[in-house]
Amino acid sequence: MELVLKFPLASMVRLFREFGVLEYKNFIRHGFQVAKITREILKRLALSVDLDCAYLAGLFHDIGLAVKASLMNYELFKDMFRNFSDLEKLVLTFDKSNDHPMLSYLIAMRVKPLCPRCAKAILYHHTPYQMIDESDDLIRILANSIRIADMISIAHIKSEDAELKPDLFKSIFHFVDNEAGTLEEVNGVTMDILKDYRVLNALLDDDEGFTSSKTLSLDEIEGFAEVIAALIDLRSPYTRNHTFLTFKFSEIIAQELLSEEDAKLINISALFHDVGKIKTPLEVLHKKGPLDDTEALIMRMHVVDTYEMLKRAGLEHLGIISAAHHERLDGTGYPLGLTGDRLSLSQRILQVCDVFSALVEERPYRPKMSPLEALSVIERDVKGGKLDGRVYLKLKELCDRDLLDYMASSMNILEGIYGPNYEDVAKLLGIAEESLEA
Repeated sequence: MELVLKFPLASMVRLFREFGVLEYKNFIRHGFQVAKITREILKRLALSVDLDCAYLAGLFHDIGLAVKASLMNYELFKDMFRNFSDLEKLVLTFDKSNDHPMLSYLIAMRVKPLCPRCAKAILYHHTPYQMIDESDDLIRILANSIRIADMISIAHIKSEDAELKPDLFKSIFHFVDNEAGTLEEVNGVTMDILKDYRVLNALLDDDEGFTSSKTLSLDEIEGFAEVIAALIDLRSPYTRNHTFLTFKFSEIIAQELLSEEDAKLINISALFHDVGKIKTPLEVLHKKGPLDDTEALIMRMHVVDTYEMLKRAGLEHLGIISAAHHERLDGTGYPLGLTGDRLSLSQRILQVCDVFSALVEERPYRPKMSPLEALSVIERDVKGGKLDGRVYLKLKELCDRDLLDYMASSMNILEGIYGPNYEDVAKLLGIAEESLEA
């Protein structure tokens, strides 16, 4: 396979847009509106700031809210995120202590396209400019721009059917005119934008409205991919750690079996392997008994959706690896029924690691297995000609070194998205680490 070592930043944004369904419909829509309005404000202010970076700051400004809502009150999260268009009510329900700006900022620091200033601005996106304790005026202006964009989008989305009604705009005009926490120059430019019919519709529609010539390396793409993986896994407590477990096992095995570049490529593919599940209804994911034929059909669609989503984003080369995680060497897998002669080592690694990760996690229809029990299941599939024996032996070596047991019991979603800061985040949220474990 010819390696593509650079990824268009626009591809990552397009993939993120695909997540605007089901529980995340209004949440993702809000992120894109804030991103577009923030960029337009800063463009008109003609400041020395990377507009792509400002856009991403707007896009990620609330990502910490999804983390906190899912981990702190999952039942309420799955109901309100899907059924409530009033995003201000979501914030007041899930984050009375206003932790999500910090949670979002800590994530943004790990997303390489975001510069430190734009990431820092996320920390203050609910703070009036008079209270922003930063000597860097650009951070204050960036934060203030995200803040006013946030307020405009919230008002728009919670209005009935999100129509562009006169009363809606009158209330927004009045609010912006009388908002004491907004810098005068930001306020003035915002009013100009609200009265500019040439751009307003594009700022409030459902498109990403993003073009960029920037490309990301394999290392740079990882932080962005972790955010996408987190949104998948936060949808269900049963798969909350699945993507990051699969990623971690794939990473270690790939480092031993593949070149450095191929190993990095499978890392990203592992983070993306279940992106299609963003469209799988929770009633299917959470069913306690066997799936009937229709439910099984819906479940199997996630691998096709994974490939198609990555292809639409311009990441088809990743989709070829990611969407093959349910294929089997004997041709009994899906969606294409590929046989061993058509499956690369990268695809085989992902298949084994996906199975192992799923087995050591609890599911609605069965308890989780120990690493040794999971290995015995994989060994049976290796002997049956379904999974790769070489990959299995590497997995078994990890078990012999006691790494599998440690990783399967301790890896959690906070570590996946916050890295070394995850223990501090757990303390901030008041969450015991054992409650996050697989």
